Amino acid sequence: MYIRSGRLTLTRTVSDDAELKQLFDDYDDLRFMSELRLHGSEMPSTMSFRVIFKKKLIGEVSLKNIKWLNRKAEISVMISNEFQHQGFGREAVLRIIHFSFDTLNFYRLEAQINHDNFHSIKMFECLGFVKEGVLRKAKYIDGEYHDIIQYGLLKPEFNPVSE
Repeated sequence: MYIRSGRLTLTRTVSDDAELKQLFDDYDDLRFMSELRLHGSEMPSTMSFRVIFKKKLIGEVSLKNIKWLNRKAEISVMISNEFQHQGFGREAVLRIIHFSFDTLNFYRLEAQINHDNFHSIKMFECLGFVKEGVLRKAKYIDGEYHDIIQYGLLKPEFNPVSE
């Protein structure tokens, strides 16, 4: 597959393209390179965990869009309808926060929450996440575009005492 426009032709590549690897090995300023390009498949971009209660699968909590060099990730949580509003989501997110900061040594966690998901907004704010902005009409659901609220939590801001 290729794209041709003006002076350039763009051709689709694979992550282990030897010619590109040599080009990047010779590149002088690596500070601005994508860590995926620098490290390839050595670094997973997602880590997902099953949420189990009384031996029953009730949901999933994930670290997505992991940026290892920047020490950050985005948290995603999904709890089965039957188990929502009982504190399971909060407990799962709290555990993944501890894992992220204490074990993985991340510095920043992010969450993107649909503007009308009031329970998730309240939960993340109670855990110390700070509203950083709005991604306007960034999610397409049921034929409509919805705003997404961007939240962030920095390691020094996290107060495990308020758990």
